[in-house]
Amino acid sequence: MNYTDALRRLRQRRNPEDLMIKEAYAHIEEDEAIRYIIGAMAEIDPNYTRKTYSEAERVQNQITAGLERHSLGAEYRYQGSITKNTHIRAYSDIDVLTLEKRFHTLENPQVPPNPYKGDPVADLCQLREICDQTLRAAFSKANIDSSGARSLKISGGSLAREVDVVPANWFNTNKYAESSNEVFRGIHILNYPARAREKDTPFIHGAILNVRDGKFEGNVRRLIRLSKSLKYDSGRNDVPSSYDIEALVYNMSDDHLLFQRGQELQLAAACQRWLGMVKDSSVLRDSLYVPDGHRQIFAEGKATQAQVAGLHDEYSKLLRDVEQGLTRSFRKLAETRINFPEY
Repeated sequence: MNYTDALRRLRQRRNPEDLMIKEAYAHIEEDEAIRYIIGAMAEIDPNYTRKTYSEAERVQNQITAGLERHSLGAEYRYQGSITKNTHIRAYSDIDVLTLEKRFHTLENPQVPPNPYKGDPVADLCQLREICDQTLRAAFSKANIDSSGARSLKISGGSLAREVDVVPANWFNTNKYAESSNEVFRGIHILNYPARAREKDTPFIHGAILNVRDGKFEGNVRRLIRLSKSLKYDSGRNDVPSSYDIEALVYNMSDDHLLFQRGQELQLAAACQRWLGMVKDSSVLRDSLYVPDGHRQIFAEGKATQAQVAGLHDEYSKLLRDVEQGLTRSFRKLAETRINFPEY
């Protein structure tokens, strides 16, 4: 990899407005391959993330006003890599779940005390159509892409971020009914062309990921960001999806994650070893599930051995470049500690 170009791309996607943000990787006195690892692991500046949420609020405020003109209402929740702090671009889009208020769905064997008399799919179609009309009127200079089966994409014009509006309704799982913890609450997403609803549980994945990341002082998220950056900067197609990258890192054993600040090189090397183990063992691959346990990582149509091999290859090339640079200063990767500058 050309790390001069990679660092330039890294800076641009982390700091697209070219503000004077002090980032540790830019001031570390190390070779570019090491600075790339540190920069790719770091979280996006919180100011950019806050701006994303504020743009999402602008969109949902217009939707609320449009629905009120039809005597309707919605609740809103966010999802996506931004909500999990695993995003690698300042201008990452955000999903705004737009949740119908007229009804919700119950998981069997729950029984509603007052069964809904309307047509849930027709109501969700109406919700989507009102959202579409409202956003076109409110953001006349923006681009509204209504071709997606499950979402409306709005970008450009006065909006500084792309926002995906996802019409849905609440799906109250039995676990949610027992606990009243929204982490366990599901949703039914509208598939507009098919005139059908699709079940999803978007909140539990992030909550479980958060617990494991907290146990290892941010190392899970650091490796997810680095892995996503390698996928992005390599331009390879033979790598897992972002969701499956998160699941692969989540499944790393504790001893692969027990590193402190300054040991980012050893952390990256541990991930490379883990991916090699997954690549080489069909038994291990068959034992791995996504964080909420609803499917195997290597289920049919999902991650493949070839994709893990592709990501492992990128880690291997990166670490070879790191070791070559360290050799020039008579250091070994396993013993090197990164000194972060103080501001």
